[in-house]
Amino acid sequence: MEKEMLQLQQYISIHPVIDIKEKFRIAYISLLKYICEKHSKQDQWSQSMILLMKEQMMLTRDFLHLEIDEKNRIKEQGKVSILLKYKLHKYRYNILTDCLFISAFNDKQKGKEILNDMCCLYPRSAKELTRLFDCFYKVDNEIIKNRYISLYDIFSIIDKNRKFLSIPEKRIMITANMSAGKSTLLNALAGKKVNKTQNDTCTAKIHYLLNKAGEDTFSYELDHDLELNATYEILMDDNEDNISSEIVVGTRFRSLSEIENRVCFIDTPGVNSSQNKEHKELTNEVISDDNCDLLIFLLNGENIGSDDDAKHLRYVAENYHGDIIFLINKLDKFKKDIDSVSETLKNAHDDLMKMGYNDPKVYPISAYAAYLAKMVIYGEKLTEDEEDDLNFRKRKLSKEEFQYYRYYDVEAPLIDETKEDEVLLRNSGILSLEKIIY
Repeated sequence: MEKEMLQLQQYISIHPVIDIKEKFRIAYISLLKYICEKHSKQDQWSQSMILLMKEQMMLTRDFLHLEIDEKNRIKEQGKVSILLKYKLHKYRYNILTDCLFISAFNDKQKGKEILNDMCCLYPRSAKELTRLFDCFYKVDNEIIKNRYISLYDIFSIIDKNRKFLSIPEKRIMITANMSAGKSTLLNALAGKKVNKTQNDTCTAKIHYLLNKAGEDTFSYELDHDLELNATYEILMDDNEDNISSEIVVGTRFRSLSEIENRVCFIDTPGVNSSQNKEHKELTNEVISDDNCDLLIFLLNGENIGSDDDAKHLRYVAENYHGDIIFLINKLDKFKKDIDSVSETLKNAHDDLMKMGYNDPKVYPISAYAAYLAKMVIYGEKLTEDEEDDLNFRKRKLSKEEFQYYRYYDVEAPLIDETKEDEVLLRNSGILSLEKIIY
């Protein structure tokens, strides 16, 4: 399956079939299943899409046994159903659109086979079905507006998906030693908890986190199985059947402004795992490959300058030759008049220069403050401990020394100064970081 499919936005929430009688809604999805399985039975995306539509529109009800016979009649349980074909006639354009989206989004030849089936099923609409088919692969808004107005919003999303996939993908690798806060940073960039912590006991995997074309409330995960409505539990647990070294998650990234970039974050395992040397080997292999546009090296401000950091930094200096940003996380617990954010940044810069990095870009970040702020802004519920942590960071990062955006060499992002959560998001440094990497 093409990974780029995990960047597609769904249109299920605006599907007109949601509002029809249950028995015809079930028949509609069952007919989609029959047509799509005929043309892409083993395709992982197609199978998962049918299950997603069943889950969203049929709930716990079972599929009907529908088929189309050699005379292009719809049969239910082996019996011809003239009523069913007549009732579904109204949705013939939706059926074609859904089947193309499910089974032939990037395969026009397969799409023609589906079109042929639909033209045989509804021969009097063959001309209009063919015109709609052409619009699916090259959206013409005027034609959709004038001839298929009920499909206009759906085709707006299809068009948005195609334009999004035409944007060159920016690949950003994040590397760190364990406990630097890498998973928290990725969750902060996504604006939701989708990235699992890679600790000593887990299998070494490279996690790919993809931005989707638009928000549809669904997070996808490809971890041997493809889940198009991955729950928190699914996102946080490894699938034991996955013998590959990859896990891919697709979700819509959240921030104060829409992130329209096509982005892939590459999350590598911590390299200083005491129990599993495979983590280090896999991460080093990916770094040496250089197949990314930017590398973010995350350092733990509470343990900066460790031997583990020095070893990994030297490896990166010798084996990676692209653009790098260095972030220092977890400075929130620095004590006034004892620790200094600016001195820590300067010392890190000087040490990196000695290791061979040419004028390294070093910035502070509070990944946890950014994550908490975005969770609140987007209405996600916090635990009692997270509420306490949020209030502590609001106070801490209100002090000028801990307003991390001030240390970035980009203009401060605009926010609503009357909203505490937006102020915290800016002070955490995440908005400035996003401005640089996007």
